[in-house]
Amino acid sequence: MILEPSEQVIIATRPLFLWEPLVLVDALLVVVALYLSGIAQPAPAAAALIVFALLTLWIFVRWLPWSVRWFVLTDRRVVSRWGLLNRNQSALLLDRVQDASLSRPFPLSLVRDYGVIRLESAGIHSEERITEGLHELAMTHASAFYRALTDAQTPNR
Repeated sequence: MILEPSEQVIIATRPLFLWEPLVLVDALLVVVALYLSGIAQPAPAAAALIVFALLTLWIFVRWLPWSVRWFVLTDRRVVSRWGLLNRNQSALLLDRVQDASLSRPFPLSLVRDYGVIRLESAGIHSEERITEGLHELAMTHASAFYRALTDAQTPNR
């Protein structure tokens, strides 16, 4: 991420991706395939290995873009960064944020403090920000991000 001189990162987080349960299911498929091959059941064992291979490929394909997606709050702006081959970065100055709201959809809100932060910005380029994905930030640790955002916007007393 490109920071301006003397800019400080307050908090950084990512979108929600529940890859851990998928990896556990993937490992369970290998165990089932090994068990079935040990009791002379080659067709179900082969099917379990095929499902394992497909699930592993799907997890990897979904994990790659997730691994490079970040939402960063600095003392000056909110930054969204994404892109595997083409790196993209969109920023919204804190001074331009007119409204920020947090919604926590149940039951995902129970997992890693998932939530969606909606930002409304001022100025003629606010529509561009919406199309760049900086209008709605669906992320983990959303409550901490929202709290840090409102603290950063509050003038020092």
